[in-house]
Amino acid sequence: MPLDPQLRAMLERAATVPAIPLSQLPPAVVRYGFLASILAWLGEDYEPLPLAEVREHTIDGAVPVRIYRPDATTPSLPVVAFAHAGGWVLGDLETHDEVCRHLSHALPAVVVAVDYRRAPEHPYPAAIDDYWAAVCWLAGHAAELGGDAGRLAVIGDSAGGNLAAAAALRAREAGGPRIAVQALAYPTVDATLDCGAQEGGSYLTCGEGYGLTLSMMRWFVDSYLPDPADRTASDASPLFADLSGLPPAIVATAEYDPLRTEGERYAHRLARAGVAVTHLELDGLVHGFLYQTRISHAADRAREAFIGAVREALGSRLGDLTEARA
Repeated sequence: MPLDPQLRAMLERAATVPAIPLSQLPPAVVRYGFLASILAWLGEDYEPLPLAEVREHTIDGAVPVRIYRPDATTPSLPVVAFAHAGGWVLGDLETHDEVCRHLSHALPAVVVAVDYRRAPEHPYPAAIDDYWAAVCWLAGHAAELGGDAGRLAVIGDSAGGNLAAAAALRAREAGGPRIAVQALAYPTVDATLDCGAQEGGSYLTCGEGYGLTLSMMRWFVDSYLPDPADRTASDASPLFADLSGLPPAIVATAEYDPLRTEGERYAHRLARAGVAVTHLELDGLVHGFLYQTRISHAADRAREAFIGAVREALGSRLGDLTEARA
């Protein structure tokens, strides 16, 4: 399918600005640029979606989170631990505030966005350790937040999808907490970067010109995983892990995303391991559609499809999510 015209226009505008390699800039500057881009895409007329409650909290004095509650009266809502995108280097509670507000309202659910430590100041395993701490805390405190620990979802996009997948693996190994669904939007699951670089892979077909690039991914991985020996660990590259016994999964991939091949491969491997998996293959889109919805109608439809799949999973018994399209 051709690239969505609205996203093509976005990429063409971006191409008119001279690009400086990320490795030549301080991380703080790149982080500011990422936030500025998302705010620009939201537009000057953007107004945050009002919810019953949005508040800050710090878990055990160490991990900052933002808690979103859509309804002050409805008890036992599903609960979501959300991990943001940004290559483990960029992103924060502000870059994904709109996404989390919408998730909370649309599911509906109590959403806990995790402000995990970022590389290169805090390399692996700092990000997954922080996210895992938040998942465990949420499971233990769901009731006091008005949530149902029996409907706990781990959700993330890109590097956040990596953390959500890794948390599902940790929960299996630790014997809990019980996760109802892992929902991964355009996840990075191969920190070696090898999968998408093979013949016909998306690093070769989409590694330049579509926003996220192969060179950017190399910088992200070098920042988060400076020791190459760590890059095949299961919580760095879930693609290489034993995937049996994991909770039902939703994996969304975008046609023009450098991470498409590894996401597709992960959905295949989950299905072969006997995991119930819904694979949303989203045509005409690029990396980042969860936060591109105000500049692209196609991205907006894709986000609603992703949320709809999560809603269906959380509204069903665990054994009912049996669709496997891989």
